[in-house]
Amino acid sequence: MLPEAELLPPQVLVVDANARHCLLYRMEIEAHGYAVSCAHNGQDALLKLQARHFDLAVVDVSLPDISANDLLQQISACRDLENRRLPIIINTAYPYSQQQASRWSADAFLIKSSNLDGLLRKIMLFLKPQNLRSKAPNRFRGHRFFRQRDLFIDCIV
Repeated sequence: MLPEAELLPPQVLVVDANARHCLLYRMEIEAHGYAVSCAHNGQDALLKLQARHFDLAVVDVSLPDISANDLLQQISACRDLENRRLPIIINTAYPYSQQQASRWSADAFLIKSSNLDGLLRKIMLFLKPQNLRSKAPNRFRGHRFFRQRDLFIDCIV
């Protein structure tokens, strides 16, 4: 029999101040066989990282309470203390942040898009998916998401 930890799906922490983005990411990432927890600010993210194990973090660099540099340094310190490697994907709407990404010790950098395929591909590079896409429920069948500024608009088609 497998130990309980091996039965759990990979754990993904999404850190984004925008609750709508978190909901969209959660729905799509979970549909691919991962467990998702969301944090809406840096302090919440650090508390969640201290309280439980995560296999990957998707982090927006624009948070209300902490700079991206400070948050990513603290995440790195947490993962160093536990002697484990936590991959970090920076997912932001600000392309100029890519120049700073190398000093943030992130493993990948993405510009936010209404199409989450790029984010999902990056997650799958670091974590083995529990379900194949064809087996995942298509929660968005009949829906099309349009991006208008920082809002994702759900339109039934």
